[in-house]
Amino acid sequence: MTELHEFPPTRSQRAKWVLEELGIDYKSHIVNLSAGEQNSEAYRALHPLGVVPALTTDSYSMFESVAIVLQLIDEHPEKNLAPAVGSPARARYYQWCVFAGTEMDPALMTYFDNALRPLEAMRPPGRQHDTDFAAIGRGEFEVRAAALSKELEGRDHMLESGFSGADILIGHSCFMASYMKLIAGHPVLEAYYERLQQRPAFQRAYNI
Repeated sequence: MTELHEFPPTRSQRAKWVLEELGIDYKSHIVNLSAGEQNSEAYRALHPLGVVPALTTDSYSMFESVAIVLQLIDEHPEKNLAPAVGSPARARYYQWCVFAGTEMDPALMTYFDNALRPLEAMRPPGRQHDTDFAAIGRGEFEVRAAALSKELEGRDHMLESGFSGADILIGHSCFMASYMKLIAGHPVLEAYYERLQQRPAFQRAYNI
């Protein structure tokens, strides 16, 4: 049985979205971060950093939202959510999948941690909001949002071939940007995110 350990709204929704797109039967476990459940010995055995998501199957367990999306898609090639391995399109797929985790996430989280994070228990000891770092995060997001907007100009998805795992990963970044009220001012990105929200699997994953 596949089991997802999640706490919305976080990057665990990426894993939930791909599970829904692939039609995988799974069980959800809410890890209440505000109550400190991520610090239990049992959960730390699944994720040593005590964050979400974590995924367990009959064969393996793993963490990291980008890795989970890539792994599950590769297990189900019949769903056509990734280009063929070794193809030129696969290069662009990898590029934008990694861009979500290494470029979008840090910018968004720098802003969130220093402008919006509400729970002292979820911050590192002694960490307070820092308006300078919040501005840095917002500025870094604006640069990356502009790059995405340029890539998406005139197309519906990150890849010319259509919807893929790259859209799940970048789409979640758009969800977080919308949640943080940062996506306004980027009409191409806003329109892209609106299209993704129409997918039934997105609506199930994000409880819309």
